[in-house]
Amino acid sequence: MKRWPFLLLGAGALVLADQLTKLAVWRWLRPVGGLEIIPGLFDLSFGLNTGVAFGFLRGSKSVVHPFLLTGVGLVAVVVLFVFLYRERPQDRLLPWALALVLGGAFGNALDRFRLGSVIDFVDVHLGALHWPAFNLADAGVTVGALLLLIDLLKKR
Repeated sequence: MKRWPFLLLGAGALVLADQLTKLAVWRWLRPVGGLEIIPGLFDLSFGLNTGVAFGFLRGSKSVVHPFLLTGVGLVAVVVLFVFLYRERPQDRLLPWALALVLGGAFGNALDRFRLGSVIDFVDVHLGALHWPAFNLADAGVTVGALLLLIDLLKKR
């Protein structure tokens, strides 16, 4: 609990970077659709994702869909606060992990609130093999979850 300022600053920095990159993508990439950066490997391509991270549940027509996304987000926030409450002074990875997950979740939640979907733009591929497009918030959640897993495994 002693690292609240760090958590809020870290999460806030990720939200700011995420929203600024999405604003740039909206203004400059949306009109052209995409930009090849490293041929055959990496592109920037504008996309709106109505699903969750990496396109999971994209295009779902279920009435439950919005409630499911909101519910998952709320559960994630509760779990994060439980982790934060249990934090010990010697925990080194935990504050970083929580800041990344919280910042990423909030960054994408802002998009959902404003646009009804999330702006994705990072397109990594190897020839015809494509990783689903993502954004900085998705990357933050993914890296934060990996750090949480490492932290939990270290404690066992």
